[in-house]
Order: sequence, then C-alpha cells, then structure tokens
Amino acid sequence: MAVAIGIAAAGAWVYASLARQENDDGRLVRLLAIAEEQRLDLSFSRSGRLVTRVPEEGEIVKSGDTVARIEEPGLAEDASDLGRQRDQIKARDRSREAEIVRLQAELAQIASDEKRIGRLVKEGVAASADLETLQHRRDAAVAGIRAREAEKGQLDAEDESMLSRLEKVRRFEREGTLVAAAGGTVLTRHHREGEFVAAGSPVVTLQVEAPYLRVEVPEERLSAFPVGGRVTAWPQARPEGRFRARIVTVKPRSEFATRRNWGLQSRDLRTFSVRLQPVDVKVVSGQTFVIEAGKS
Repeated sequence: MAVAIGIAAAGAWVYASLARQENDDGRLVRLLAIAEEQRLDLSFSRSGRLVTRVPEEGEIVKSGDTVARIEEPGLAEDASDLGRQRDQIKARDRSREAEIVRLQAELAQIASDEKRIGRLVKEGVAASADLETLQHRRDAAVAGIRAREAEKGQLDAEDESMLSRLEKVRRFEREGTLVAAAGGTVLTRHHREGEFVAAGSPVVTLQVEAPYLRVEVPEERLSAFPVGGRVTAWPQARPEGRFRARIVTVKPRSEFATRRNWGLQSRDLRTFSVRLQPVDVKVVSGQTFVIEAGKS
C-alpha cells in the first residue's frame, strides 16, 4: 500500500514538473477572462432628503456636474444672519476708526491750545487753571484713543468667530450638494427625488470608463503577458470575433485562484491578475472571453 502511494506521489510530481517545464517554454496559452467596468458610487457625507432630480440610468454625467442636492433646513437663514453680523462688526470697526481720527484731531488742537495758553500763563495774562483744564482734556483724549485701539482686538476676535461659523455653514451647504468627481454613464440610480438618503449610501453608480478584460494568469505563464504587449481575444460564444487587446497592468501580488476558476486552473494555483484593454472594440460588462498568448 505504501509503495503504491509512493509511486502515485512520484508520478504526480513528475507530471507537474513536466507540465511546468512545458509551460515555461512560452508556447501558446489560453485562459478565460471576464469584462469588468470601473464603477464609482456617489454618496453624501451626511443624511438628508433629496430635493432635486436624480439622473436616470444611461444618462451622461460630466466631471464637476451637480448630481443631486439634499434639503438644507435653516442653513441659508443661518448664513444670511452670520453675514449680517459680520457686516455689523465691520461697521463698528469703521466707526471706531473714525472716532480715533476725531480724537487725534482733538488731541492736536489741545496741544496747540496748550502752547498758546502756556505762553499767556507765563506772561500773566491767563490763569494756570486754564492750562490744567487743557491737560485734563489731553489725558482724556489719549485715554480715548487707547480704548478705541484696544477695541480692534475684540472686533477681530468676534469677526473670526463669525467667519468660522459661516465657513462651517458653507461646508454643510457643500456637503448637501453631490458633485461628480469623475465623468461617466449612470449605471444604477439608487434613490429618487423626495427619498431620504443616509450618509454614505450611494445615490447613483457611474461607469467611469469603458469595460476592460480581467484575466488570472498563472505565475509560470506571466512572461507571456508583458505590460504594453498585445494578445488575441474573442468572445467565448463567438470564436470568429477575434480582436487584439493591450496589456495595461499586472497586479504586483499573486493570489489564489479561488475568486473565479477561469479556465482549467486548480483552486490552489497562485495567479496574477492582469488587466487588458480591447483595441478598437467595445465589450459588455460580464461577458467572458478567451485570451490567447504566447507562441503558436
């Protein structure tokens, strides 16, 4: 019994070795591929009720287009109120600056009067009490200027607070507008106008570029699929419909072929995912294709 098991194991090893050597010589290989499209789900970052029309399936959406909006209760009023408060702060600042200019002019007039009254006091024509009165007025003007200048920091702090709140409201408004990050065709419309949409729930799904072919290539045949090279492909149901496909990318890591058993591949075989772009041919997502590469 043990001898039989040993012979069977040795035979399997020899067969696998020969198969690997045969694969390594770069001769013709055929694998199954499937057409996949690159999809993009568009969703809101917060919840709300849709208040605009949502594009139908098949419609073209351009990058930067507004896809939908959700209700914004009170946001417009809040933005208007905050803008009005900022205008009031700016008006107070203009009034403060005008008051400083007035006090500075008054201070200059007081300084001129002090010189004149000082000479008269020295000459004994005016009383020293008049000079003291001017000095008190000068001190009051200087204190008033300092007080008005100190108000600048308080007004700036109030304006920054209002601006921060206004930017938050504007951000909420932007989050309530769904803008397409890329152009494409609407594959699925998940919600209609008037429906409630949860944060993160897709509103529409876009096909952002034409479907491409995805094939799982065994490691020993990866040399037949260089990036930039071309292979022959045809629909599995129509062998006469041959076309060329360009190798776009090769996934840098291998994985077990358990996701889809495309072709005569063992489920414990490690494969590399290769992406192919059909040349001058349009394919339909979900179609299966035969990929032929290597020497004939």
